[in-house]
Amino acid sequence: MNDLRARIAQIVERDRAHQSDKRGESRGTDRNPLYAAVSPAPRAGDPSAARGPSVGAAAWPCFEVREQRFAIDDLGLEIVGRGACDALLLAHLGLKGEAPRDWPDILFLDTETTGLSGGTGTYIFLIGVAHFAGKELILRQHMLLDLGAEREFIEQLKGEIEPFRACASYNGKAFDLPIIRTRFVMAIRSEVTVDDSHLDLLHPARRLWRDRFGSTTLKQLEESVLDDGRTADIPGWLIPDAYFHYLRKRDPAIIAPVLEHNARDVISLVRITDRVARAVTAARAGRAPDHAPAAFALARGFERTGEIDAAFACYESAYYDGDNALRAKLALAFARLLERRGELERALRMMETLVALGLGSERWREQAESRIRRLTKKKWRKALPTAS
Repeated sequence: MNDLRARIAQIVERDRAHQSDKRGESRGTDRNPLYAAVSPAPRAGDPSAARGPSVGAAAWPCFEVREQRFAIDDLGLEIVGRGACDALLLAHLGLKGEAPRDWPDILFLDTETTGLSGGTGTYIFLIGVAHFAGKELILRQHMLLDLGAEREFIEQLKGEIEPFRACASYNGKAFDLPIIRTRFVMAIRSEVTVDDSHLDLLHPARRLWRDRFGSTTLKQLEESVLDDGRTADIPGWLIPDAYFHYLRKRDPAIIAPVLEHNARDVISLVRITDRVARAVTAARAGRAPDHAPAAFALARGFERTGEIDAAFACYESAYYDGDNALRAKLALAFARLLERRGELERALRMMETLVALGLGSERWREQAESRIRRLTKKKWRKALPTAS
């Protein structure tokens, strides 16, 4: 692998030297943007975190870091970023791994890459990371300006990521974290430790909003949940081309839409996390979602975390607000909780009604009839001491 990297570097530098001899400057080509080199010097005032190019390159920045700060109140956050973390709440937010103690221990991240399919030939050229500090959310965007300087770029990312106990992403389990892990291994022979505890918000967002809105992309949720849709946004499939074009031209206007896209993704990730947390907290207080599929999704989540009262309230809300198909889907679990609360007659009437309507599959009806026999037997056994 080292030999291959060395040969690629030699080819890049040879091409740069050849183009420089012919035209007095280094230019990339549309056919091979890997050979793109810095043309004009960076403008004065551009925030740059690294100066010192790779071997043979001009003395421009190899990568840069842009920082923005947002007040928690301005973002409309009610739970996320405030106080200590609730381990059970984090489980509803899709946590895999050990729960961090405080919100500042979580790093929210989103990557932009040179390709959408992943693989070892795909580079991370921009990563937005955000964390809480006091009453602010600090967003830092790391952008690679020279593909030949990836090692130094990844070394800096490692220093940024390592202090955090957990990370949060949107579909990061399938895309962001695998490619971060690949680049860490290939560039600096290192592992990524932050994903030992990972919150992937795609899955709780789907459970809460897919049946209502269909699509659960961040862009869709900005419009439907946050009521803050994007008026202009670069399509994801154009981002790699925009980056390579920027490397050739060094015009800030080319990369500005990509930076804005990435920043919006990270901020929206934080805000969607807060909206999921609000839904969970409201359901715990007895205010289940008014959308039956969302209430059903929360009910199952509460059962997994052992929060039985909240699960019962959500099952009850979903049963009375849902259609017959949803009622059949949740009836067995709801009947189990009714039985656990001693409401045998209510559970029995519910199951008998659904069976009489002919709902569910043959397998479901077998389970329902079995539950009816169990409830009937338990009901009569309970009545025997009173009768005697």
